[in-house]
Amino acid sequence: MARPLYMSAAQQPTARGDEGNAGLWFDKFCDRWRVSGTAWSMSAGDSGNNPKLEWIRGLAEASVGVQNQLAEFASRLMQLTARRGGQVAVFKTESRFVTGLGRSHPVENGFAWHPTLGAPYLPGSSIKGMVRAWAREQVEPSPDRDVVARLLGGPGRAGGVCFLDAVPVAPVQLEADVMTPHYAGWSESGPPGDWCSPTPIPFLATAAGTKFLLGVVPRASLEDGDLDMVFRWLESALAWAGAGAKTAVGYGRMVRDEAATTQLAETVRRQQERLEAQRLEEARKASLGPLDRELEEIAKADASLAPYLAWLKAVESGRWKEQPDTERDVLERLKAEMEKSGKWKPVSGKKRPDKDKEHQRTLLVMRLIERSAGR
Repeated sequence: MARPLYMSAAQQPTARGDEGNAGLWFDKFCDRWRVSGTAWSMSAGDSGNNPKLEWIRGLAEASVGVQNQLAEFASRLMQLTARRGGQVAVFKTESRFVTGLGRSHPVENGFAWHPTLGAPYLPGSSIKGMVRAWAREQVEPSPDRDVVARLLGGPGRAGGVCFLDAVPVAPVQLEADVMTPHYAGWSESGPPGDWCSPTPIPFLATAAGTKFLLGVVPRASLEDGDLDMVFRWLESALAWAGAGAKTAVGYGRMVRDEAATTQLAETVRRQQERLEAQRLEEARKASLGPLDRELEEIAKADASLAPYLAWLKAVESGRWKEQPDTERDVLERLKAEMEKSGKWKPVSGKKRPDKDKEHQRTLLVMRLIERSAGR
């Protein structure tokens, strides 16, 4: 059957895979079309099968979004917010959440996918509009209109704060949902009634308990308390009004998750510490000379031995036999390391010096130094 897909995909359909972009898959590769002559349709057939619901369930069977990509994005968002002097928190949905329902799609109801993460998200512009409406209509006592305009903008005026896109902090479980307008397609000659057949329309939604990271940063200098006030408006709007579509029936309600926020902040802090330690280590290595790096690699390759023992082993194996100056340098460093660790014993205090390992090793190094100096 011919399908309105890219030719390569139509001839040989491929699976999305665990790390495939679910948004691209949902928008570009829908293959549940029915063809009758020259007419294309995704309406349910006489058998009762619903192609639209089948396509939606295909994505609802597994989580979407890649864990390490979402974690890295969340880390960058938190760092950006901190450096700009903003506020950020994790919010958890108390019910299903729907985003981008009005976008065009063959299944009638679209979905808003983050373009690179392939996971559900809520654009910052939508969050700003929600908070602005909440501040103007629901906050008590009602804030001054000039204050709202100064912080959230208005006609011909940019607001003093920016709302970042809300992104999930972990792969998201999607669910197939359905709306049923019972009286679709009625007319004056055929008025609606309880005897009319329902018209189920499926759509995608995120499961309750999904965690999103939301951030607010100042665009310009603010007065003391402005950012805190805006973030309180955001929290109240999410908890009482909800975000996304179908909020009138309880969808999109979110509450702040302090435990998840603290955990994410701690994860980002540890990550930054590791990166800083890595940067310092790389800088230290870059400052080392060629021989220092070589000796360090020798010690690392045989980590079960003390560094000076690994170096002695390399000298005995003839590693620098053709480089007498380098060998002499290594032996001097070896001697200094033994002295530093208290292992340099030119004289043994034991009755059987031949059984004193540290003494015998010291004599060996002394002989090697004399041999190297005589070359």
